[in-house]
Amino acid sequence: MQNTRLLQFPPAVNVRESLTLQGARVARSPYNAKYRTLFLRGTQIESITMTGVVDPPRSSKGGATIDLSGYLILPGLINAHDHLDFSLFPRLGRGPYPGWRQWAADIHRSEQPSIEECLRVPRDTRILWGGIHNLLSGVTTVAHHNPYLSHLFHVDFPVHVPREYGWAHSLFEIRRVVEQFHQTPPDWPFILHLAEGTDEPSQREFDVLASLLPIDARIILVHCVGVTSRQRESVARSGAGVVWCPSSNLYTLGRTLAADQVSAFPNVALGTDSPLTANGDLLDEVRLAHETSGAPAPFIYELVTTRAAQLLRLKNGEGVLQAGAPADLIVTRDRQQMPAETLVRLSWRDLELVMQKGRLVLLSPALADRMPGVLKQGMEWISIDGVKRLLRAPVRRLFSETSASLGRLPAISRRQFAPVPVVQLSSYEVRPVSEFRHSARSESPTPS
Repeated sequence: MQNTRLLQFPPAVNVRESLTLQGARVARSPYNAKYRTLFLRGTQIESITMTGVVDPPRSSKGGATIDLSGYLILPGLINAHDHLDFSLFPRLGRGPYPGWRQWAADIHRSEQPSIEECLRVPRDTRILWGGIHNLLSGVTTVAHHNPYLSHLFHVDFPVHVPREYGWAHSLFEIRRVVEQFHQTPPDWPFILHLAEGTDEPSQREFDVLASLLPIDARIILVHCVGVTSRQRESVARSGAGVVWCPSSNLYTLGRTLAADQVSAFPNVALGTDSPLTANGDLLDEVRLAHETSGAPAPFIYELVTTRAAQLLRLKNGEGVLQAGAPADLIVTRDRQQMPAETLVRLSWRDLELVMQKGRLVLLSPALADRMPGVLKQGMEWISIDGVKRLLRAPVRRLFSETSASLGRLPAISRRQFAPVPVVQLSSYEVRPVSEFRHSARSESPTPS
């Protein structure tokens, strides 16, 4: 019998109802960023005004004002495909393989000790590390391709995990695909892996799916490496969504969609897949798509912002910085380039602030010093490969839980995570009360 573990997160609500960010350039599109002042209230961007405007919105008066001169503000990124519960797994397998079934069979035969070791960590703990992994790369919304966990994906989770979707793993379970599709509300997307291989069975999958379900804008197909040119045309005409996971595909299959094939889909986004097969985080995927596949920087910018929001049917204005949109944003040093060119050169080390629905969820030491202490309440320090970040997550409890299961500190995508000794912490840190209880283990890794 499985037990549900309850997590108590650090405080989620900002004490101040309003916050002003001034002095930075603000990205309004892949091509354009101008000096603007953002007025935030609650979870939303209340307004964006030209720098130098004297009168802020009346509701913003009296709130904190943060000087971000020398910085660029970008929209929070959207990761269209991940398996958060596999966050602590190393890359498994020795590809390329003709398809995911051969990959799965191989890792369960040759790497069972690694699988069993990671499964000793409770599922909820692994999922929370997956949220942190996304947060560190500027992701504020991530599509989790596994069951939605209401007890975990609440307002205090480090990133937003949409609830409004249906899913099945793949055509490996045809009956479940049909059942789950018909149980999914008609205005929700339905997500499944398709044609994750280069062999003949993978090439047949789209036609099999088309014989079972209507192929339209509701359907989101992850990978699609094995689709034929005829099938790609059918996908494009139907408006079905496609999620491109280039590093995962290259590792397991030795091949991925070409940039021109991806750009031919009107409904497409970028995803990481899980650390089981991916090479890092969403910013690593962004750089790979640009530098190796040759996809233009503005197109990639849209794949992790506006196009991803469209594909996942997000309805609150995610992916853009505008009045009324969620206050989802990331801050990095301004390189005086257009936003898309900045994005395709970023790594997680370059991100100095992440805000998710008005909450400060990540701060660098430099920007932590600028923030009022009340806005940092509940945040805890972590070290990633020796780089310190302040996170809104129960970091010390996570280390305790993970180390007790593994007998060592965790690593994600070959990056070493470590607690920051208390003697190194700044005096403003407020130590939260966070509690864990034991949870049942999840099942073994399913194919990505």
